[in-house]
Amino acid sequence: MLDTKHMWLALAVLAAIVFAIDWSRRQPSGPAGEPVAYITVVEDGRPATRGIGRKDCLALPDRVWAATDQGVECIAYLTPESGVSGGAAIIYFEGDVADQTPETAAQMVAGYRRIAGQAQERFGLPLIVIGRPGLMGSSGFHLLGGRRDEGEILNEAVDAVKRRFGLNRLILAGQSGGARVIAQLLVLGRTDIACAGMGSGAYGIPQTVSGKTRTNVFGDPGERYLVPLRMVDRVVPSPERRLFVIGDPLDKRAAFQEQSEWANALIARGHHAKLLDATGSGPEHHGLSTVALYVAGMCASGKSDAEIAAFVELQRTTPRAQ
Repeated sequence: MLDTKHMWLALAVLAAIVFAIDWSRRQPSGPAGEPVAYITVVEDGRPATRGIGRKDCLALPDRVWAATDQGVECIAYLTPESGVSGGAAIIYFEGDVADQTPETAAQMVAGYRRIAGQAQERFGLPLIVIGRPGLMGSSGFHLLGGRRDEGEILNEAVDAVKRRFGLNRLILAGQSGGARVIAQLLVLGRTDIACAGMGSGAYGIPQTVSGKTRTNVFGDPGERYLVPLRMVDRVVPSPERRLFVIGDPLDKRAAFQEQSEWANALIARGHHAKLLDATGSGPEHHGLSTVALYVAGMCASGKSDAEIAAFVELQRTTPRAQ
């Protein structure tokens, strides 16, 4: 057991390490002081981390460069093989993935390309999957989810994708950490979101494994995390936008109560939002990615709230093989 003096010394060292990591990510370290993002590559059959600047990032296929006051990232995305046209698209954000080897990233890309084709056939809209930092070939570290820099970086990435494909109407879908990203985009003031399906999201202050609140070294989560429930007043009113918060009351990873709080907070401020009770897949009842995609697509297709709720209810009550 550490005494008080040594405990504070250990905390100070930890704070210095965290500061150094943040500093190294934000400071220019490329040629001529160019800001650099860090990506995982395969060298001699093993994963390695390498720096990449804006020019080299944009030279890669399906990449956009996102820069904010918080730092820079080279963000990967994928589109259906038929391309993107028409001014509107479904944009999807994935949740946390523990195993992010280059092989896993390649498998994710292949799976999403198949889903993108199916979504376009069903809903008549292209599906663009944007990789969160550290996922699907994007630079960065996605397991630091909920942080302010992730939300702001992805907000810039969405703008870059919009410009590249001439989009003006966004339909968003997300699972787990991806649902939280959508909520962060809302509180950052986006006004181009027509529909959103948020599945199994966490919208409050991130918790540790032991259930304690994550904070910075000074005990304030606000500087480090972009917390939707704390910033709901920043969601810009939009009479044509429909938001669907989807969750499973049995979810062991993201509390349904918090999802209910998020939906009710939106409703209380006059936003068109609905809370939908669904059945999450897996032993933790957490998987709602397909439901979130379908809900967003149905909304974009003009289906009514009642029709969307009926679809989710059918999904919830239909027995499935375990």
